[in-house]
Amino acid sequence: MTGGLIRRRRFLFVLLVLAGCLLLAGLGWWIGREAGRTEPVARPALWHLARDGREAYVFGTLHAVPQGARWLGPPVRQAIGRSDRLVLEVTGLETERRTRATFLRLARAPGLPPVSARLDPAEAALLAPLVARDPEGLGDLDHYRSWGAALLINASAASGLALSTEAAPERQLSRAFAAAGKPVSGLETIEGQLGLFDKLSEADQRQLLAQSVREAGAARTQYGQLYAAWSRGDLARLEQQFLAPLSAAPALRAALLVDRNARWADLLDRQLAATPGIAFVAVGAGHLVGPGNLLADLAARGWQVGRLQ
Repeated sequence: MTGGLIRRRRFLFVLLVLAGCLLLAGLGWWIGREAGRTEPVARPALWHLARDGREAYVFGTLHAVPQGARWLGPPVRQAIGRSDRLVLEVTGLETERRTRATFLRLARAPGLPPVSARLDPAEAALLAPLVARDPEGLGDLDHYRSWGAALLINASAASGLALSTEAAPERQLSRAFAAAGKPVSGLETIEGQLGLFDKLSEADQRQLLAQSVREAGAARTQYGQLYAAWSRGDLARLEQQFLAPLSAAPALRAALLVDRNARWADLLDRQLAATPGIAFVAVGAGHLVGPGNLLADLAARGWQVGRLQ
């Protein structure tokens, strides 16, 4: 299998992780469920930050995990117990109606050409059976901007994977901190995250759309590989999975990773320095690997970074 084909097939789950708030939590009505499964305890990566007497933890998440997944091992539990507040990428994802309404407002537009006309003939031929298999989810694609159509195709591809947003770190952490009376805040808004896609050029949006169509059939294999790397805290493998697919899409890499990491680092640097207590920061694992990652940006601002798990 060529490197280019591998990169194309991995692109779906790069987006599922980096924009998972939309694909998996916000559009959760498309995500499948499967009862009775019990996963071994995962050991995703966890770091400790320190500077001038201030502390924080940084935890790499997946926005959806297999039903029954267990990831709350002793180091993570201890970090949660010591922390005074939770910082997520975005809050309010449990309000599914609001998230869906925001997506529809931004992603739909009148007078768009048919999605098939925005694809090469070979890709248009691949799209037809995807729509036939999921007419409820994909039957109205022509009314969506190219980025919105791409995200709907990705969400549809993930719908048969028996993934759970309820068992995923964002939901579980939010509930634990809220139950303890500890504040929960977000680095971005839902509107801001979706706006990242809306600001892409039409050429970049169509690249996103084409790649989503081409690789929709590889969802199960891709997610299995991604979850295995995340659950082992295998940073080298995660970096390969995240960054290789984006090497041919510099605008997407900048919009989804590098620029956001820099903004988050500035915001966290100010918040951590100014706010007493210990913060538990949970962001998608793709933001914590490779050049320009969030941890490197924080280290450049003087924070000592040490891995705990």
